[in-house]
Order: sequence, then C-alpha cells, then structure tokens
Amino acid sequence: MDTSKDYVISLLKDKYDYEQKRKDDFETSLGIPITILSALFAGAYFVVSDSALQGINCSFVTIKWILIVLLLVFLVATLVLLFIVYFGFKRYYCTFPDSDTVYNTDFKALEAYTKEHFADSYEESLLDNLKDKVIHWYLDCNNNNTTVNDRRGIALYYAKLAICISLSIGLSLLILISIIKSI
Repeated sequence: MDTSKDYVISLLKDKYDYEQKRKDDFETSLGIPITILSALFAGAYFVVSDSALQGINCSFVTIKWILIVLLLVFLVATLVLLFIVYFGFKRYYCTFPDSDTVYNTDFKALEAYTKEHFADSYEESLLDNLKDKVIHWYLDCNNNNTTVNDRRGIALYYAKLAICISLSIGLSLLILISIIKSI
C-alpha cells in the first residue's frame, strides 16, 4: 500500500477545503460593503434632490456637483467590482465530477484497464490507479480554484478601496453641504 499517495491526497484535500472556505468567505463578506454602498447611494440621492440646495448660486455648488459626480463614479465602480466578486467568477469554479461520471465512466474504465493489464495484482493496481485519478481531480480543481479565488480577492480588495474613497468623498460632501446650508 502506497502511503505517499495517501499523504498527497490528504494534502490536496486540505487545499481543496481551504479554497472552498475562501470562496465561501468571499461570498459572506459582501454584506457590509453592499450595505455601505446602499447608504452612500441614498445619501447621494438625498443631496441631489434636496430642494434647499437647488436655488443657491455659488462656487460651492460647483464643488458639490463635482463631488457628487466623483461619488457616483466610485459607487458604480464599487458596484461593478462587487458584482464581479459574486457573479463574475462563479461559473469558473471547479468541482469534482458528479458521482455518476466517477462511477460509470472513470471507475469502469479503470476497472477494465486494470483487469486487462494487471490481472495478477488487480486490487492493488486498481486502488493505485484510483488514487492517481483522485490526485488528478484534486490537482485540476485546486489549480483552477486558487486562480479564481485570487482574482475574486483582488476584485474584493479594489471594491473595498473604492468604498473607502467613496466614504471619503461622501464625508467631504457632507461637510460641504453643511457649509452651504449655513451660508
């Protein structure tokens, strides 16, 4: 019995589980950014539709509109990046083949191959070939899922960066609106 393959399978399984957890963590971490994004969109709508700010004609109003446009640009960029994190790479995620394929296609083919070429050591050879197949599945999934999760991580990083910039612009806009209303 080859314990080195068992060890490799164990390592690859741990990596597969780690990437699955990363995927789940990305999806669960979207709640707070979406809440902040919604609040910022609502604040931008409030500032744009505030009737007390409509009739004022000063240079502060120009700055207000510049800040609103910047805020909306960063909010849309954040929305796109969050969309990419959640939906953009979901279909690229790799999982193991379904049970029917594993049994009826892969196992049956390995069984026939092993009976034909390794009749004297059938059980050991079949087990060894199955381990090789499992290692192959794990390698394919892990290589693909690590790349997908890295891309999702980068998109989430930039989404959080855009939210921080949006919050800074929103705070600047709030200060400006306070100054305009006090005039």
